Amino acid sequence: MFKNLANMRIIMVLPAVALLTLAGCKENEVAAPTPEAVDLSQTEDLFTSPIQPNPITTDPEEVVVRVNGEGITRGEIMEMMNMALSQYAGLVPAEQLQQLQAQLYSQIKSDLIIQKLLSAAVAEAGIVIDQAKLDETMDEIRGTLSEGQTIEGILESRGESIDQFKVELAQDLATQELIDRETASVADVSEEEAQEFYDSNPEQFIKPENVTASHILIAVDETDTEETKAEKKAKLEQIRNNILAGTVTFADAAIENSDCPSAPDGGELGTFGVGQMVPEFEVAAFSQEVGEVGSIIETEFGYHIIRVTDHQEEGPVSFSEVEDQLIAYLTNQKKQQAVNDYIAGLRDSATIEEM
Repeated sequence: MFKNLANMRIIMVLPAVALLTLAGCKENEVAAPTPEAVDLSQTEDLFTSPIQPNPITTDPEEVVVRVNGEGITRGEIMEMMNMALSQYAGLVPAEQLQQLQAQLYSQIKSDLIIQKLLSAAVAEAGIVIDQAKLDETMDEIRGTLSEGQTIEGILESRGESIDQFKVELAQDLATQELIDRETASVADVSEEEAQEFYDSNPEQFIKPENVTASHILIAVDETDTEETKAEKKAKLEQIRNNILAGTVTFADAAIENSDCPSAPDGGELGTFGVGQMVPEFEVAAFSQEVGEVGSIIETEFGYHIIRVTDHQEEGPVSFSEVEDQLIAYLTNQKKQQAVNDYIAGLRDSATIEEM
């Protein structure tokens, strides 16, 4: 809705709920973060593979940091690194892998320290998760898995038990309850505060130019002869003529003839901006008049006709359009700061020994 404002949420290390990343994100839900540059000389004991630890590193049972006397081993860090790096398989160039490992090693060690501090705080607060809450959360997790996947099956493939998972999940939920208590007094951002932020950051609230369109695709295969391609183009031309003559609607023609996965939806592609389609398609879509059934265009996928149903120029988004999102964003920022301050206080009062 508005430019450069990321959705904000309180983020903690929750190892049990990390099962969801192991199960694999549903298509198009999550994009992998881009790693920032790090100073490799300041990072210790990296892996040379995202799956196997470097054999020249010291014993994974070696304690690398103690938090109030409780140790965190190198093996614990390695295990979480491998879990995280498995999500980047095939996505990160080899030359960037060591840099990513370095960043993850440092971040995971810090996260595990925070986890130890929060676990101790949970115990001190006497927070216990009842069975009903645990069962409810297990059901919610099951609902996020892909068809055919089960929590038990995923755990079994990793050599882990459902009982241990439940113990970790209960700890996660208790930690979240602790955080909720610590942020309960944080007041929601007011409409006036949101308006002030909106007025002070106009560059954050620019809606890019976009179009809403449908199309009909007659796919062309690389093995098609020139004669076959000509026949396919002629077929699409006849479909276009029928639409213009009113003997068939664009949507019905798409359902019956289009080779695109959008066919069952009448060829609807939704709303898209500049840079989201192949060049030939984009030029046609952004240059057509609203309501027009365009001439045939050719792309690497085949022949298309496009109908644009809306075209919005770049311009500011009104405050009323973003008010609810903006209040939620700014409120979460306040809560995140409260969490950061709380964790900083835990660290200040703890004894943390780097080995």
